[in-house]
Amino acid sequence: MNKIFSAFLSMMLLCSTVLPANAFAAVGTVVEEGIVQQEESLNTEGTNVVDPQNAADSTTVTEAEETTKPTVEDEVVKETITEEETTKPEATEVEKEKETTEEELTEETNPTTPLNPQQLNVAQKLADIPNDFWAKNEVMQLVEMEVINGYPDGEFRPSLAINRGQAANLFKGALKLPEATYQAKFSDVSSKSGFIQGVFSTYAAGIFSGKPDGRFGVADALTREQMATTLVRAFKLQDTGEQLTFKDWDTISVSHRENVKILAQHGITTGRADGTFDPKATVNRVTFSVMLHRALVASNQIAANDYTIQEADTSANFNLSRVATNFVQVTNGTSPLYIRSASSVALKSKKTASFGVAEDTIYTYAIGSQGATLQITVRALTNGDEFVFSTLNNTTKNKISVDLFQKATNVTNYRLYRYDRFPIDKNATDVFGHDSSSYPTGLLRFMTDGKLANDRMVGQAYRSAQLTQKYPNGGTSYMRDLQAEYEALSTIWLESDFMSFYTLSSKGQDIVDTWYMDSTERLFTTDENMNDWMLETARNYKKRNNWYTANGPYNKMATTTEPMPSSYQGFGRNLLLVKEDRALVLYKEQGDRYFANLVKNSFVSLTKFKGDKSYWETEVTSTYLKSLYNMNAPFIDTRFNEQIALFYYNSGEEFNIPNYKQPLKNYADLLVSRKAAGHVIEVQRDAYYISDYFPINQNITTHSSMNHMLGGMNLLLMAYKEFGDTKYIETATAIQKGIAIEKDKWIRSNGDIWYRVSPKGQFAGTDYQHLTLEDLINSYCLWKDIDTTYLPVLEEMIASKSGYLSIHQYGYTIKIKKGLEELDMLKYLPQGPQHTDAL
Repeated sequence: MNKIFSAFLSMMLLCSTVLPANAFAAVGTVVEEGIVQQEESLNTEGTNVVDPQNAADSTTVTEAEETTKPTVEDEVVKETITEEETTKPEATEVEKEKETTEEELTEETNPTTPLNPQQLNVAQKLADIPNDFWAKNEVMQLVEMEVINGYPDGEFRPSLAINRGQAANLFKGALKLPEATYQAKFSDVSSKSGFIQGVFSTYAAGIFSGKPDGRFGVADALTREQMATTLVRAFKLQDTGEQLTFKDWDTISVSHRENVKILAQHGITTGRADGTFDPKATVNRVTFSVMLHRALVASNQIAANDYTIQEADTSANFNLSRVATNFVQVTNGTSPLYIRSASSVALKSKKTASFGVAEDTIYTYAIGSQGATLQITVRALTNGDEFVFSTLNNTTKNKISVDLFQKATNVTNYRLYRYDRFPIDKNATDVFGHDSSSYPTGLLRFMTDGKLANDRMVGQAYRSAQLTQKYPNGGTSYMRDLQAEYEALSTIWLESDFMSFYTLSSKGQDIVDTWYMDSTERLFTTDENMNDWMLETARNYKKRNNWYTANGPYNKMATTTEPMPSSYQGFGRNLLLVKEDRALVLYKEQGDRYFANLVKNSFVSLTKFKGDKSYWETEVTSTYLKSLYNMNAPFIDTRFNEQIALFYYNSGEEFNIPNYKQPLKNYADLLVSRKAAGHVIEVQRDAYYISDYFPINQNITTHSSMNHMLGGMNLLLMAYKEFGDTKYIETATAIQKGIAIEKDKWIRSNGDIWYRVSPKGQFAGTDYQHLTLEDLINSYCLWKDIDTTYLPVLEEMIASKSGYLSIHQYGYTIKIKKGLEELDMLKYLPQGPQHTDAL
């Protein structure tokens, strides 16, 4: 009887329809067991929102599915809690006291306890059953007996209710009732119902009977008086002859009174503190657990153990869900990804896209019924690692919260290496202004018996609003208004199960993004490399990608861009940062897996950004360019496209990128075509500068800046060396000749270089500190192998620019130092500190 009764509880509890944690009021129409009564028809099958093409990959679990697996654990994983129940009011403190009074009894209630109870010290297994929980002993003993378990997120949810269909399924498993076949007997049980075995086996055993309207009543809430009858029937409890009653005896349905009395005779129920039985109230998980435990003890099936529960390790921001919740399993594997939300969750689509270095699986879910969506992109890299990008797009005015979570099993140790060990010294005086973003949360490492199980780099969550500005010429500028950056990650370690949650919290009419990178290998070859990267990110947080999305990273935009929000926290996709130059350098120097993954992700982001266009188009309008030329997005930025072409060229072969040389050739061809298109500033007939920008929807010739023209010229020289086409060297020579002719105009009286020359030949603007010097050194390196004619001009400009930097102690970059070393020109190394990034 012990095994039967224990198993019964397990199944009954695990398949419950969930109410808010504090709800204890009766749900729906109160039904009497075994008597004829008309009831309102209910949809008992639930809504199965499984993608029909991919049911195993993305499953919303409904009540009707809960017993498709025979084991308790599987039933727990497949539980869905309905959304409408979240509207029920929470119980008051008085109601809570009323609810628990009956259960808080001493062992004196039990007639005999001949077995030897144990004093047990155990790790916390359920997030909401700590050591001070009033029914910890009953719940934990049933857990230890493998009778009951928690939900997929590690919570027990003691206050949630069960219904008839779930109870029938649980009786079937607990009592090991014979297999049953489907019969067209009940209108609310179809041939595809997950309740078939429970319904027909318990019906045959006489535990449940059908309804007079032809239903079984699978969705009807199970009340206390109904539970008394089913328990008495299921376990054949007999009347002891003891006379017992309750103050509300007359309110107990006639068909249940005898069974309520029998249950009380056996000490399984004692009623409420006020002497009532409260027959119409629904039964929750913990109440039933306590009653079952008492029955087991009273019948000498078990001794009542006493548990001391060791407090689980939790992050400071961990909070219990408690409320009615929908669970959806997104992925398969040993550590599947789940969605948890109080709102309904329905799969809308599942798509895949291949990018060579990675394959995306994109899951799109409807959250609630008002138009909010959740998109989860699992980016599987060729080395087996994954990025997981999540975006909650809430177009409604309602607050919505969605959690993604995973369970790592067999964890014997873990550590979170936080970025904020390295404080950021924020600078709000540069062209980008104050940047409210920071860096990722950190690297979460799981260990099993001293061996690495998983490395996970976890990002923050970013709540923003989409900003769009349209122009009469058909152009559009896009930006995000960053409203908040917060820590999405929270954790709890339950015995050997480590639960990690990633919370997307929307306030309405906003977008919330978060991300993480997963690997079963170390992401950094040494912890020193990891710490160095975190420190470097803190020092250069404006030039390191932190806010990743499936469509590319977002970074703080210069204050001279639009549409800029009033907070000046405008973020956009900066093409120079979409390509991971610094990650590529560090990967080649150190071989860290993390940087290889960033580079691969960069190729995917660049591919998605470009789409079906010929070149990479800037999607944010510069108010600086708008004021000069009335030019708006989209436009082709020569520097951006040059840098992207070089990124492909310099790393494509190593990362097996198909046609990795093509962007170099395509962009070189574009530069060659600019003279015929009128996008040049002529110095003389065979000498000219190529404009910095090529508008898509406007016919405008813009200025030429020294760093842009050097970058374009250097790319043309590389294309000439790679492809041998003379048109590339001819165009590069025209640019270099123009610089040589106007060298003295370009060099300012203070030794610096003018930033730009206008279409009318006017020189103006303060140049970048280091970028142009890097370009000059690169130009020298390329020309010396092709044509030495212009080397003296380039050396003079290098010397002048370096002298200016030395005077002001602006220092140099690693790239400048390496270039001068290769040219044996270290005498021109600027004085001052070394920088990682060019300023």
